[in-house]
Amino acid sequence: MKILSLILKIAETLLVCVWGVAVGIFFPLLILVCGSEIVEPDIAARTDIMAVWIVTSTVGYVLPAALIFGKHYRVAAGLSFAGLVGVLIVNGMFEQLFIYTEGTTGPDELYLPLIFATLLDIAILAIEERHNIAKLFEDTSRKKEEKAPSIFEDSPESSVNQNTRRKK
Repeated sequence: MKILSLILKIAETLLVCVWGVAVGIFFPLLILVCGSEIVEPDIAARTDIMAVWIVTSTVGYVLPAALIFGKHYRVAAGLSFAGLVGVLIVNGMFEQLFIYTEGTTGPDELYLPLIFATLLDIAILAIEERHNIAKLFEDTSRKKEEKAPSIFEDSPESSVNQNTRRKK
């Protein structure tokens, strides 16, 4: 399992380095700085999309990748899930921008691959926390197998209470 975890961490790093940093941070920054010189003016005018894209890539993917190497898997998976929500928001914003353009909904291939980073983070969490997950299942099955308290049986407390009542 350690080898699988290492392979997933390497894949996570490569994915976040390419799409999270290069495409998710530098590309929107380049659009914000250069503007209409490199993209159409209607895209360059939408700085809100670029800001959400940058924040999503930073908080949702770059930071979780760093947390994974710090062995904070649960926090990383949570932030990565927040990044997934951010990617879906960016996707919706681009779809609204390109609503009247036929044949395209925007640069989907630039930010949608980050969904796989979320899946990788969740897989890494499951692999690294497998012992805790197994303990959780054991505790749940042990609770199911416990004898349920019955209202028909006398418990030691109730017999003590009855004895004290009889003595009075």
